[in-house]
Amino acid sequence: VVGAGLGGLSAAARLSRMHQRVLLLERHNVPGGYATSFVRGRFEFEVALHELSGVGRPGNRGSLYRYLAELGVADRVEFIPIDHLYRSVFPDVDLVLPVGREAYLATMCDAFPQASDSIRAFLEMLFDFNDSIRALDEQKHGNPLKLVLKYRRALGLLPATWGEVLNHYVRDERARAVLSQYWGYFGLGPSKVSFLYFATAMGTYMDIGPVYVKGRSQALSNAFVEVIEENGGEVRYNCGARRITVEGGRVTGVITEEDEEILADVVVSNADPVTTCHDLIGLETVPSRFFDLLGPRRRGPSSVNVYMGVDASPEELGFVHHENFVSDHYDLDASAGSMADILAPPSAALVTCYNTVSPDISPPGTSLVVTTILQHGEPWTRVPPSEYLDTKRKVAEGMLRLAERVSPSLRERAEVVEVATPLTNMRFLNTLDGAVYGFANTAFDHSVLRMSARGPLGGLFFAGAFTQPGGGFEPCMMSGQTAADMALSYRGENGKGVR
Repeated sequence: VVGAGLGGLSAAARLSRMHQRVLLLERHNVPGGYATSFVRGRFEFEVALHELSGVGRPGNRGSLYRYLAELGVADRVEFIPIDHLYRSVFPDVDLVLPVGREAYLATMCDAFPQASDSIRAFLEMLFDFNDSIRALDEQKHGNPLKLVLKYRRALGLLPATWGEVLNHYVRDERARAVLSQYWGYFGLGPSKVSFLYFATAMGTYMDIGPVYVKGRSQALSNAFVEVIEENGGEVRYNCGARRITVEGGRVTGVITEEDEEILADVVVSNADPVTTCHDLIGLETVPSRFFDLLGPRRRGPSSVNVYMGVDASPEELGFVHHENFVSDHYDLDASAGSMADILAPPSAALVTCYNTVSPDISPPGTSLVVTTILQHGEPWTRVPPSEYLDTKRKVAEGMLRLAERVSPSLRERAEVVEVATPLTNMRFLNTLDGAVYGFANTAFDHSVLRMSARGPLGGLFFAGAFTQPGGGFEPCMMSGQTAADMALSYRGENGKGVR
């Protein structure tokens, strides 16, 4: 397995659990990819996790929790329930959205009484859609024609965007903006992001609630490593793959960056498919039709994060809620459209205070605050080195202006500030353009329409955000399950079997 991001960790854990001999190579000195942490001064910062979906609470668990429990990961991690979804801050709207279908619906209708009928109709349609998709998944091995007829209304929405469906029901732009606030979790504005992807993720958050990981996402990554090693697998750090070797249209192993050749009939790559095929295998070896399939797909955005260790408690800073979406206006498509202009003052940002859900995540009397915006990576590669620090500073200044809408004293109480850009993501994760969600989650490139985990060569499989079911913590872990199961089937078909 090449790369210890969540997709690679998940695949390696499942394969080792199924009694396969597994070696996981990671060029960094810690596991996790985006699911990790770093230390500055007396603060240990969460790199990327905001809210984890698919886990739920005791008595109301989600599919991700069941998978982690099956692996033996779940009982090694403490999941902290978050009692709300997000706070939505606009020029004349400041609203906290709760967990639960009825509570969410009531809050929206109370906040926008003139649009309550349309909001109710939209959310009830959303609930029905998610119930149908869940039922369809549970019955996926039934008669295809009967399933299509039974769930034709839900299936008819598969090519739609979130904005198309939402705008059909709700005319109030303020209500639409609050309902679309999770767009930053999916990397595209309402008019472009897949309705299926947005609706199912939002429905999961609403139905079972989000959680955070005690000890940061690094604790989750470490738990995967424990499972891999307890099942006889090996994890090597500071040891990346330099080459994936191929013979007769099948992978034969890898050559490490230390020039050690390791034989293997299956390679699962957690690197993006372009890097895997272009850099690790070579254009002359990969069938050209595979690149034809990749060509039309757009890469999703990267991120800019301002990490702040603040010498003040959440109460002193005015933080009550974990996730605070702040926007200057209600046109979220315009906010998403500005992701390519790195020097345009950001008009929307996410401000997260982790202490509100995990009080001991920083030293007593302090706070861990992260402000995030999405920006495409490619424009950052054109910034001259001599201008990089100044560009970072200008972007961070614009982000802090938004953060001070919810915490006016944030900047003056800051003790430690670290700014990470798409170039930071490229450097530490070797990800194409620093993309945090893989390919863009458009209406025609998401979930089941996403690139398969099966690679273009025998024994080659992909895990991570660029493959099914898409970007995000939960999807990446589930992609590892898919890649592992495909790899096991491949070994069985080729007489290798499962020990």
